[in-house]
Amino acid sequence: MKFYVSVDMEGIAGVVFKEQIYRGEMFYQEARQLLTDEVNAVVEALAQAGATEVVVKDAHASGFNLLYGDLHPAATLAAGALPLTNRFAGLDETFAGALLIGYHGMAGTRGAILEHTFSYADIHELALNGEPIGEIGIDALLFGRAGVPVLFVSGDDKTCAEARRQLGSVFTYETKKATGRHSGLLKAPRRVLSEIGEAVKEAVSRRSECKPYAIEGPYEMRIEYTSTSLADAHALEEDGVLRDGGRALRLQDDDLLRLLARTFR
Repeated sequence: MKFYVSVDMEGIAGVVFKEQIYRGEMFYQEARQLLTDEVNAVVEALAQAGATEVVVKDAHASGFNLLYGDLHPAATLAAGALPLTNRFAGLDETFAGALLIGYHGMAGTRGAILEHTFSYADIHELALNGEPIGEIGIDALLFGRAGVPVLFVSGDDKTCAEARRQLGSVFTYETKKATGRHSGLLKAPRRVLSEIGEAVKEAVSRRSECKPYAIEGPYEMRIEYTSTSLADAHALEEDGVLRDGGRALRLQDDDLLRLLARTFR
């Protein structure tokens, strides 16, 4: 069995402050170790559950956050940033499932730790076919296009609730309870390392309950930016962009990948 593990940083155990998630900040190196340790616990659980291959995608920012020298030997690392439409290098229909580790709530989620949707600075909200969507939903759609279901999502309690609401049948594990953008009740990382593996193994054993995520076209993406100037700039990029108030645009397309490429160009 092959599994694809996509890893973000904001939902990792012990991470709650912006000083932990940006390269060059005071606590970034410590957070890299927390990230790597948690990923290793997931990879070890997958190996114990019978995985023959585990691809780990470093999906935070530049894609250069994991401590490569400390990575579990059973992992194959997909490193570096890629366009969203090619976000998961090597993904195909031969994977039995995907796991989203250390994810966070979509932009605007009340009380969620470090909530955003791809960009803290630029995007206020995304809505696909009239429904708000964040990184969990978009990544699940990308996996779903390859026929690969998302089996498991970890992060704070708001993130886990979003995953269940968006995907329906999915297994989740809470690394912390969020009380604000930079506050929460955090499980000790060592506790998470001792617990998350069992949660992963349960998800693998019950993977038949999870189905590839899909939304039927045609598609409309509403992008609300954080400023009118950003909407001005993107509205000029191509024909077929509909202005929706001062800060928002609407893009329509029959092809999901093309729509996403237009959204994040």
